[in-house]
Amino acid sequence: MARWTIDSPMTHTLDGIVALKVRIVGGQVNIIPTDDPVTFEITDIEGEPLEVTQEAGILTVHYRDLTGQGLLDRLKPIQLSGYRNVGSRRATVNLRVPRACPVEVTTASAPVVVAGLTSRTRLRTATGEITLDGVSGETELNTASGNASVRAPGGTLGFNSASGQLAVAGGRLSELRAKSASGHVLVDTDLAPSARVRVNTVSGEVALRVPSESSATVELRTVTGKVDSDFGLDRRSAPARSALSGKIGVGVDPASISVNTVSGRTALLRRAPEAPAAIPEGA
Repeated sequence: MARWTIDSPMTHTLDGIVALKVRIVGGQVNIIPTDDPVTFEITDIEGEPLEVTQEAGILTVHYRDLTGQGLLDRLKPIQLSGYRNVGSRRATVNLRVPRACPVEVTTASAPVVVAGLTSRTRLRTATGEITLDGVSGETELNTASGNASVRAPGGTLGFNSASGQLAVAGGRLSELRAKSASGHVLVDTDLAPSARVRVNTVSGEVALRVPSESSATVELRTVTGKVDSDFGLDRRSAPARSALSGKIGVGVDPASISVNTVSGRTALLRRAPEAPAAIPEGA
């Protein structure tokens, strides 16, 4: 195993990396694809030194005293006294990895930017912003209050947050799973044949725009919120629930769209032919 303790800016190039794990507190994480050997660059480091290890093809960037998967669970005020200078730890971590490299990133407040990866991408942050561009494969995003902006995704996309917002523009998804208590879910994307869309919020608004020629079975349900659709769907109302449901389009492999909210507004929007995908402004 190779190991580096980093307390000042440095750049290093490595061969044989097949997976990446990053666990930091504050600062910034940037990950882009490369056809060349893996490169990691650490800049703007403050507070405790970072530890970087290379073992069995896995490149790990972390703090020696914050190495477990439960990093965010341990960064609670009552527990901070056991970790030295946690609030002042910052580092900018720039990485170039193969497109098919699986990536796991955990931060407390550091924003994360990832572009062009095609395998498995798992990002977890408390308050950091997440930005994805052209990421496909299996993507999982978890935040407490951090927002996620996603451009041109492919494959499957999962999002789970307490109050963070998910905004998606473009791409083509085979599965979308989104859960947020008060955060909005704003999506404009193409759906692959037999795609599955499942969105659940409490008070967060949901705006889903799909191409006008899309084929899908649809169920939009809310308890006290407002629900609307640009497509012709059947409306059902009861004292404690409103719903729109039905089938849109005539394709042989329809997608499945299900949206559930308690008080959040919901809208299924139609994107005109040739119109570019853009993040909906709201329900």
